[in-house]
Amino acid sequence: MNAEALHLVLINPDEVPDQAKRAIMGQLFPFCGAAFANGVKRLQITAMPEEDAKTVQQNRFYWGVVLKEISEQARIGGERYTADAWHELMKRQHLPRRIKKTRVAGKKRPVVTTTIGTTTGLSVRKMSKFLEKVMAFASTDLNVQFSLRDWEGYQ
Repeated sequence: MNAEALHLVLINPDEVPDQAKRAIMGQLFPFCGAAFANGVKRLQITAMPEEDAKTVQQNRFYWGVVLKEISEQARIGGERYTADAWHELMKRQHLPRRIKKTRVAGKKRPVVTTTIGTTTGLSVRKMSKFLEKVMAFASTDLNVQFSLRDWEGYQ
């Protein structure tokens, strides 16, 4: 949360009315009051389902099992690569690219840039799909044998 935004999360469906009331009275009203007192003219409030970001467990599994075992077993042209190099390849192959249009002074049209996707901020579901794609590719195309296949059982 920064000075310009308030992030509230309601997590227990059985207690949502009580949680919502406490959050609105204890956090939202004071936040809005302070913003208006500081000259803010309008506030936008949005409520939507929250999706968990990838878990620490998924990330540990990805680096500690998947990329580690790919870097130990896989070769391209007889050469081994680091886990970081494999991570770059997997992002390029299995994550969507992001396209950004930016207005630049002196240019009539927006400048278009493309960046490689990132695992940062992926939801649990999207990270699970990414892991499945990476492991399927490594198994079929690189002949990698994984010691574990399920991130949920990884410590």
